[in-house]
Amino acid sequence: MNTTNVTVESVNLILQKLQELQVTYNQNKALILTEDDLKCQLFRLIYDLFPRNSETFNPEITGCSVHSEIKFFDELGKLTLRPDLIVIDPGNISIFHSTEYTMKRSGPEYNQLSSKNFTIAGGAILIELKFCRNRSGINQTDIIDYQSDIDKMQRLKSIIESNSYEQEKVYGIFAAFNKTNNGEAIFEDFKSRNSDKEDLHIFYGSGNVDFSTNSRRPYDFIDEEL
Repeated sequence: MNTTNVTVESVNLILQKLQELQVTYNQNKALILTEDDLKCQLFRLIYDLFPRNSETFNPEITGCSVHSEIKFFDELGKLTLRPDLIVIDPGNISIFHSTEYTMKRSGPEYNQLSSKNFTIAGGAILIELKFCRNRSGINQTDIIDYQSDIDKMQRLKSIIESNSYEQEKVYGIFAAFNKTNNGEAIFEDFKSRNSDKEDLHIFYGSGNVDFSTNSRRPYDFIDEEL
């Protein structure tokens, strides 16, 4: 299997695009309105960084590296783990059958597809995204949600790497974008508490929106005494 896309260099390319998105968001503060907006914007920026129209596990079928909302099996074999975005090697995708096979009397035979109706083998870059739209900024309740995403990526890393006998690598990127810059200190504490996680990168971006500079009044009236 080809694993050239799942590297530290690829992770750094994505982090560069996150920084680019941060700059663009500062210049266009209504660019990101929802978490789905954030996901679409990053997908747009990283899609062309990696192979597309490339051969999959079945050479007659082509595919791409960047995908969204792909479910993975958990420790109990259930499809409960779903990162926002993943980067994989197209050569590790099969839409016809499993990439694993069973030895039979007639010779090796590929296993059937799972209920997903496709199979992804090999390593991956997992990307989780959060967007805080509240003017009060990031709070401790948000951090609980953020930590859940980190834990999910760590579980997936353990499952995939263990199943490949440590022959495949899994990298994680967690990125939170904050409409304001309120709660940055809370986020930095969260980042520090996860600094010991192997192959995990945490990114913070802010639109630096200042609500105190904007009036809700449609017109500025000047009261004049008659």
